[in-house]
Amino acid sequence: MDKIRIQIVNYKTKSYLLDCLASIVSDLKNFDVECSIAILDNASGDDLSDIPALFSESNIQVLKSGKNLGFGGGHNFLAAQESARYLLLLNPDIKVVEANTIARLLHHIETFNAQVLGPRLITKQKTTQWWDHGELHGLRAWIALNSGNSYWREQKKATEVAWVSGAVFLIEKKWFDDLSGFDERFFLYKEEEELCWRLRGKDGKVIYDPTITVFHHGGVVAKKSEHMQKSVDYFLDKHFRHHFGYRFFKLLNKIIH
Repeated sequence: MDKIRIQIVNYKTKSYLLDCLASIVSDLKNFDVECSIAILDNASGDDLSDIPALFSESNIQVLKSGKNLGFGGGHNFLAAQESARYLLLLNPDIKVVEANTIARLLHHIETFNAQVLGPRLITKQKTTQWWDHGELHGLRAWIALNSGNSYWREQKKATEVAWVSGAVFLIEKKWFDDLSGFDERFFLYKEEEELCWRLRGKDGKVIYDPTITVFHHGGVVAKKSEHMQKSVDYFLDKHFRHHFGYRFFKLLNKIIH
């Protein structure tokens, strides 16, 4: 059984995926832990058949889906194929830019005794990407979380948070399986936030670690406007329908998003 299994869901992003894989393979050269890479072509029409040969030094498996399963559904599909202690979920538009990134992610999730860990995501301008995590502590975070929303602020050291971005999402596979993975009614956006919500409800710990940095293009698969509102509405319906102020929170989130 691999200690860590890297999963990537591809949808019409092959050019980004190739750069992503090149950076991962380079980062893994001095990694002495059992590791595999699984890629799902999510009915995108991309021809990924050449990838195993292009990266022949790595243990890469390419699978196909007959239909677009969405982000969560795609990762659920991949997670069901093999066993591993940890799953590292990656977007195809990320790029590893620091040495030993994957080894440090793995070391830090164990050091902090966490079930989920995510790094700082940066833009082309090398600034922190907004919404690479959601805050857990403080008044503004409390207000946001209790209205079905999220609050972000810059962090300089590892801290416990409400959620981390699914672009780079390290999770203990036992917890992923126990939670039945992502809720597939989220086609795109907020699925990692909702999974972390359920995980924290079972006393799981989510750590955001800005001492580890990964580059993320962002928004290459679909525009937020196409899916975000539907995901927000479903999140509120699932977790807040019986809360006081539900209708107000739903209106508030619609304005925000």
